[in-house]
Amino acid sequence: MMTREALRAALARMEASLADSRRNLALAESALSRRAETEAIRRRPKARHYHRRMSRWTGADEAEYRRILDGLLAIAGPDLDRLRRRIGRQDAAIAALRRKYGVNEPLPSPPAW
Repeated sequence: MMTREALRAALARMEASLADSRRNLALAESALSRRAETEAIRRRPKARHYHRRMSRWTGADEAEYRRILDGLLAIAGPDLDRLRRRIGRQDAAIAALRRKYGVNEPLPSPPAW
């Protein structure tokens, strides 16, 4: 049986580790998105300048972005899946510890990055 202080310390460590894992996943996904967008812009340069309120991003640009992103996800997908599984295991471990010791405090909401 864990003491209350040890339980609080363990939950704090587990939740900090979970927050780090979620942050790493968000950073990896946004890095892939930025890389795909940069590559799409590089592959499809614009010849015309439109009015400043008009977007120069066309449907073909979006299709190229999606193709590039799919290719990047095919390469980095297994690592991202591994990180998602790790987050799931961490969530389950925190829930099990809370259930076992009757800690009913709500989980802290993940920060919006």
